[in-house]
Amino acid sequence: MKALPTLIKLAQQRLNNQRLRLVEFEKKDQELKQFIITLRENLKFESERATQEPLLAAQYGQYAQQVEGQIAKITVTFEENKKRLIREQDRLAVLFKEKKVLDLYQDEQHKKRVKEQEDKTQKNIDEIASRLKKQSL
Repeated sequence: MKALPTLIKLAQQRLNNQRLRLVEFEKKDQELKQFIITLRENLKFESERATQEPLLAAQYGQYAQQVEGQIAKITVTFEENKKRLIREQDRLAVLFKEKKVLDLYQDEQHKKRVKEQEDKTQKNIDEIASRLKKQSL
């Protein structure tokens, strides 16, 4: 089957592309996690400053609400990205299985051709041996 190597190459390309997509989602996942951590650290820092400076204390409540709102929005985005990441991982697993099936089929076909060639060679050897035996009689 001449199309099989082409199918395997296409499957490998789809697998590679999916891996790249997965890396993008994982990178975004890490960026969102880091941004949430940074916002929480900033909130904690400003809270400590607000306890030391009365002018900042008056503004801290509004600032804290804005940051908590940001964290909530980013958390929603993070959760959506996490779900997409899981779907992309599942898709990668499916693509890997598809390629594995093609690889196994190719291996089986190769083994079958080798076996057929060995059988043909053995048949020729047996035929020659039979002729030689008949000639010697």
